[in-house]
Amino acid sequence: MQQIAFILLCLVIGVLLRASGRLPEGAHRVLGGWVINVALPATALKSVHGLAPTWDWWLAAATPWLGVGLALAMLVPVGRALGWTRGRIGAVVLVAGWGNTSFVGLPMIAAFAGSQWLGLGLVIDLFGSYLALSVLGIGIAAVASEGRFAPRAVAWRIATFPPFIAILVAFATNELARPDWVTQTVNALADTLTPLALAAVGYALRFERLRGHVVPLAIGLGHRLVLAPFALWLLYMALGQAEGGVARIAILEMAMPPMLGASIVALEHDLEPELVAQMIGIGVPVSMLTAWAWWSLIGA
Repeated sequence: MQQIAFILLCLVIGVLLRASGRLPEGAHRVLGGWVINVALPATALKSVHGLAPTWDWWLAAATPWLGVGLALAMLVPVGRALGWTRGRIGAVVLVAGWGNTSFVGLPMIAAFAGSQWLGLGLVIDLFGSYLALSVLGIGIAAVASEGRFAPRAVAWRIATFPPFIAILVAFATNELARPDWVTQTVNALADTLTPLALAAVGYALRFERLRGHVVPLAIGLGHRLVLAPFALWLLYMALGQAEGGVARIAILEMAMPPMLGASIVALEHDLEPELVAQMIGIGVPVSMLTAWAWWSLIGA
């Protein structure tokens, strides 16, 4: 798939930029700053406009929120039992708690289920993954980086988080017509998200330090690619809806590799950058196999 090849290429570009020494140390933070403050908000403005979800999609849209709750319930106690630092726990929760329901998820939906299901994928991404990141993700990152929960400070970070503001603006202006120049500008800015976010991750990637991260990598990716979709499958089984097309798309999206936006939030808060980058770098190619396995199980 062209989109998957593009993702892997951008990761490699980031690695090569670091190896070349052409960018200053810590350049991934600059790239990440653009993603958080420009590209992610533009993506919200681009994707929400004109979207008309149907009512039977809302449980699917809620599933990324359930996935984050599961990550908190499972990974925080595990991290504490293993003696992980606060930063490591926060990094693993952020990267394992959110799936890449857009740049990997949407091509997967088109490949496995057909393009007629892309609208549902967008709803899961925007109202689920994206909105949960803007509310819960920034709160988790703040607590993990600062070591305390200050309700006012966390609420202020959420309220001033550019993607969250963009979502509110997108909702408020969803029915308004946009001039062509506004649409073209927003689309151009949104298109910078994938290459810059992946270049930032690739720049922070250190495969030579993989040995020290084997356990958190295995736990984080095992949760993201196996446990989270399995838990959602059990939920849909309990509800008697596991055979429906909506359930299958929701489970497929839950089986996606770590979300780029969540990884950038972790990098911005200096939460184990090397571990975060490794989870992306390994998670994306591995998910090609695990997603196919999940679809073989639920899509037959």
